[in-house]
Amino acid sequence: MANTKHATVHHIVGKRFLAETPDGQRFMIDGEEHAKTGMNPMEVLLNAFGSCSAFDVVVMIGKRRLELESYRIELTGERHDGVPAYYTDIHAKHIIDAPGLAPEMAERFVDLATTKYCSVASSLNATITFEVELLHDA
Repeated sequence: MANTKHATVHHIVGKRFLAETPDGQRFMIDGEEHAKTGMNPMEVLLNAFGSCSAFDVVVMIGKRRLELESYRIELTGERHDGVPAYYTDIHAKHIIDAPGLAPEMAERFVDLATTKYCSVASSLNATITFEVELLHDA
């Protein structure tokens, strides 16, 4: 049985929209040049990929009973020059501070999160690469 998701995108004005889920979660999507009120659709997609893989990394770190002091992902997306301007390459730098997390384990967690568990990554037709930087001694 399919796991169907629903969303509604409301036009506000120009290239400005309000995205909404059935449970009332909302955010602005904005393609205007000036006075932006939100991310444009491709920025949303890049951030969706980063947060999707991060969800699983956080869960795996938690299962090891390690304390996550800080975690961020710096994302770079290269886009096709033509129309549509889809992502051809995405690079994610995972910067993790979780004392006791060994470099090999961190690499494995990020690899699994990116290549096996992240539904957003699986939905993209881009070459995805990553690196891991630890902010603590292993």
